[in-house]
Amino acid sequence: MTGADPLDGTWHIVSTSLPFWRSRVAPSVTYSPLPDGRVLDVVQYTARGRVRLVVGADSRVADGYHWRGLTPLTRLTSSRWRVVAADESAPEPTAQWAVTAFEKTLFTPAGVDVYCRATTIDPPAHDAALAALGADPALAGFVARLFTPALG
Repeated sequence: MTGADPLDGTWHIVSTSLPFWRSRVAPSVTYSPLPDGRVLDVVQYTARGRVRLVVGADSRVADGYHWRGLTPLTRLTSSRWRVVAADESAPEPTAQWAVTAFEKTLFTPAGVDVYCRATTIDPPAHDAALAALGADPALAGFVARLFTPALG
């Protein structure tokens, strides 16, 4: 994710296996390139009526990205993640999607997210994202565990 990478910008988490999102509302992730080649990674969601942020930086590694927290509460936290598949060719944001997979950390289980450029995803786009996820033998088991986070 550098320069004009297709993942730059904001993505809404429209399906996920991460239990953390069961009690949070309207999760999104915004990726922005940094001058040093890393990517600023800002997760935003609402919890108990307040907007919350988790800020980190992604560094490119051989098979994806290494995330490290940038705030005092997250500085010692890190994770590895990768893009499983993506399709940004659709003209409508509701049909642009990406699937990401992340490894287990001290605080979260391994899991997957389905992203969309809009807060809701068109059914055919969602089906395509699930098919891409299901086609990965290491991740296919996550399909049955996906749920939709609350929109707010």
